[in-house]
Parts: sequence; C-alpha cells; structure tokens
Amino acid sequence: MRDEDLTGRASTTGADALLAEIVSMERPARRRLLRLPGRALLGLAAAATAVAVIAPAMLSDNTISVAPQPGTSTSATAEPTARQILLAAAVAAEQAPASGDYWRYKGVTRWMLTDPTRNYVLEKARAGEQWLARRTGLQSWRIGQDLGVKPATPQDEAAWRAAGSPTSWRYPKDMKTENLFSVPHRPLEAAAGERTAERLRWKTVGDLAGESLTWKKMRAVPDEPETLRSYLEERIGRLDLTGSGMDVEEARKHILLRDCVDIISTLPASPETRASAYRILASLPAIRAEGETTDPLGRRGQSLSYQEEIEPGVFAEVRLVVDPSTGLLLSEVRANTTELADGRQAELRVSRSFQEIGWTDERPQLPTRRN
Repeated sequence: MRDEDLTGRASTTGADALLAEIVSMERPARRRLLRLPGRALLGLAAAATAVAVIAPAMLSDNTISVAPQPGTSTSATAEPTARQILLAAAVAAEQAPASGDYWRYKGVTRWMLTDPTRNYVLEKARAGEQWLARRTGLQSWRIGQDLGVKPATPQDEAAWRAAGSPTSWRYPKDMKTENLFSVPHRPLEAAAGERTAERLRWKTVGDLAGESLTWKKMRAVPDEPETLRSYLEERIGRLDLTGSGMDVEEARKHILLRDCVDIISTLPASPETRASAYRILASLPAIRAEGETTDPLGRRGQSLSYQEEIEPGVFAEVRLVVDPSTGLLLSEVRANTTELADGRQAELRVSRSFQEIGWTDERPQLPTRRN
C-alpha cells in the first residue's frame, strides 16, 4: 500500500503494523532489496521495477538508526517520516494495559523565565504525579515537589553571580513578559521543596475539546480514528473562537492537534483511543520529523515539531519526543525567544517530560505531608 493511497484518512491496522516493523523492530542493521512490480512500499522509496525498503536497527540504547545498503550513497537512505513514527507509536500504544485501579501520570515540568530585572534566565523544575482512582473506595491523589530554581545556561549563571548569587526572586505583578510566561505570584526559591500530596475531590478527569470530562464521558470517547476525529471536530466546531484574533479554521486545526496530544499523554484513555489519537496526528501535515534527539531527562527518542500560535502573530516552536517502540510520549517542549535588558536574545523553554503514563494496579507512595 502506498502512502498516497492513505492520504486524508486513517490507515488500516495491517499497514500500521507493517510500519511499526519498519520503524521500530529490533533487528541487525541491514537493508533488503525487494523485487516488486512497479510499486513503492509505504512511500519509503520508489523505482520502476524494484523498491528498497529501509530496515532501521534498534540499538542497545533503544535508539533508531538507518543502515545504508552496501555500495550505495548515503543520499539513498531516509530517516523515518513523522507519519511513520506516529503510526509505529500507535501500534505500540495498543499493547499497553487496558485496565487498572488507577490512571497514573508521573513526570517532570521545567520552565524558563527571566529574573525580575531581565538580566538573565532562570529554570524552575517540579516533579508531579497524578493518581486517578477508577474503582469506588479508592482515593485519587496529586503528588508534587518543587525541585528548585537555577540559572538556565552558563552565560546566565555568570550574570547571576554578577548580581550577587541570589537564592530567591520576587516578581512585580505588572512585569512585562510578552505573554511568554506567567509572572510568579510568590517568590521563587533556589532550594528544593518538600514532597507533598493532595487528595483530589473533583469528579472530572480532564478536559477535551473545551469540555470537562467525567469518568462516564471519558468512557464515551471513541476508540476508532475516524469516529474519534469526527467526535473531536464536532465539539471543536461548537467553540466560539471569533474573539481569539486568529484565523478560526487554523485555530480549530490547532485545537484538534492539542486534543490528540492530551489523549496520548495525560487523559485516562483506553489503549485503542490513544492509538487512534496517534493515527490522527499522523494524518496532520503540520507535524515534521526532526530526527533522533535527547529529551530533557536524557532519554533518546524521535523528535517531531510543529509551530503553535500562542497569540495573534506570536509563534512558539513545539517539539514532541516520542519512543515509537513503546508508544510513549517522552516529552513536549515549547521554545520562544525574548530580549534581555542588555539586548541579548535568550531562549525560553517550557517542557513536560513523561515518566509514567497509563493504567496500573500499583498504589501511590504517599509522603508524610498530605492534605
């Protein structure tokens, strides 16, 4: 089946499974030459009478590489496309556990912001867990810990030392930020905080297409690609986006993309629904493959990027790092630039790194401090 045969619709399960083999199956590095009558296989390469299928090798550190065929130039090789990576992740996501007492999310959030004087950039980190109890009688929990604040780069550290190496930062409420970050409402502290837990008493499990979801509504979210897309687009179409200042159709496309990212990350969806969200993402032309990379926690994965309009005319670059062999979204990173007081252009990044996503029968390890 050719890629062009699948344009504009979800692919078949068989085609997805074959893509998963090509993109993420562990095997010795090699290329095979398949003799086929005038058809390109999955759009990876084409010839009049034969097609060369690239077989990536899964190395010992779970990275993906493409081995060139002996005697050919390196230009004949091809890295996995965004579509191939996402469809391989879809196949892997379907193999995840489908039930458990808790939906568990565990990760680390990092965000950068300038110091109050705009002379250097700080990076703040926080670890977080969310345990949503599906079974009656179990308590839902949110667990968090501030991991501290530090200068973001060696250049920022030099400016921080020149400012007297402060260990806390208090921000004025009217500080200009170009909407790139929220002004902290309380002082930032360099030292890490205590791990704490909070009982969750609300009845919702997340938001999708502008609607808060209960467990009942979450179970009603479709698990097939075409019906899931129709479900999301119908609800997105109800949203009043006329006051956003952005093109309404483009805004709707962006919300569809964001909803799919939420489904594969934090929402307590079934494996089939998460796989369908990956397949919808695979059909979106805005997502580009950027090759293998390291995420903020040092894990290797395939990088995918797209642009996000955060306000009219202001764009951020968004990077998703995916492990196609497990179907896990490793991280999501947004980047933009700002000008510091001395005129230096500085990058501001916000990242979410996902360590655990999915259903489990385990119990949370609760800290002593809880409310």
